[in-house]
Amino acid sequence: MIRRKGLIDLLAKILYEVKVHRVSVDVAFKRVCKGVCAKGLDEREELYRVVREFISDYHKIMCYVGGDISYREVARVWLDRKYVVPETPYCMYSYPKWFVDELLKVLSLDELVEVLKAMNERVWWLRINTLLSPEERVLRDLESEGVDYEVFKEVPYMVRVLSSRKPVRLLKVVREFKAVPQDLSSAVVVESLRPAPNDYVVDLAAAPGMKTSLIMMLAENKARIIACDKSLRRLTVMKGLLRRLGVDLSRVTLVYADSTHLSFRGFDKALVDAPCSNSGAIGKDPGIKISLTKGKVVRNCEVQLKMLRNAVRLADYVVFSTCSILPDEGEFIISKLGVNDFKLLKPIGWVGSGYPVVSFYNSVMRLMPHRHSCEGFFIAVLTLK
Repeated sequence: MIRRKGLIDLLAKILYEVKVHRVSVDVAFKRVCKGVCAKGLDEREELYRVVREFISDYHKIMCYVGGDISYREVARVWLDRKYVVPETPYCMYSYPKWFVDELLKVLSLDELVEVLKAMNERVWWLRINTLLSPEERVLRDLESEGVDYEVFKEVPYMVRVLSSRKPVRLLKVVREFKAVPQDLSSAVVVESLRPAPNDYVVDLAAAPGMKTSLIMMLAENKARIIACDKSLRRLTVMKGLLRRLGVDLSRVTLVYADSTHLSFRGFDKALVDAPCSNSGAIGKDPGIKISLTKGKVVRNCEVQLKMLRNAVRLADYVVFSTCSILPDEGEFIISKLGVNDFKLLKPIGWVGSGYPVVSFYNSVMRLMPHRHSCEGFFIAVLTLK
């Protein structure tokens, strides 16, 4: 492990990247550590663990110091471990106060604490890619690499990694794209779409392509998809990923477009996995705690509603989802759309209902980190009456 002064410098630089450039912990770690951090795999993994814990504890530290201090001083205080944290949920579990206050409007204090604790832990899921390999073979390969796993019986191609001798990204089946890191909640979104051969589907926010590839997998590579994104760079990366995942690219059209203004028609189904705060994915990236703001949520909600309003004009069966545990980016979006012209379906019975802040909460779905050991997601399925 690097010496204390070097570690303070490293943590300070990573905090700067996360706060100022609003990048993920993974991106910040790669930027700062390139060519200067530990060379050995075990040492590098331990350093990454320390970085994740430091970023996750940022709000806890700020509760203690109570004012603006330098990034290096934040790192020093954290390393000294002499701070006493006020016994309030947002300080104890290290979250923005406004965020905790919002959740207290829809959750009891006891359940809120369980949610906050669950999101402070990383849970790894793998999706077996049956386009490249049968499920049984992938499971045998995982066992041969010393992976302790649990197959999720409701979605049998989804595997929860309980422990692994090596980082998940370095597993042979992952490097060969026979299994891909993808959260259970993400798979449930696509399951809600009920993909089938010959479906004509529009994916309104497709990059980086994980849900698009799963649609094709469940449709036996026989669906037709118009995959849209407003980032040309992300679409370029997505094309390469789809190819490596075994997707039939002749049946997928990548479209560089703003999905709030799409004018295509005649789709069987539409998927709106809308841009959001990613508050449900804090377990994957604790840096979200730092970049999360009320203003960001408000801006995202405007885009979400525009995308959904367009989607219901494009297809008769629409799945709307956000990786958020805030009602603003879920129940309230559906409420603003208006439900009088639509029927809300709940195609997956084991998934929980929405927050009881709208009359139709039993007709929408929420995956919660503390209940389902996955990212927090809101899902609504709409069809025309």
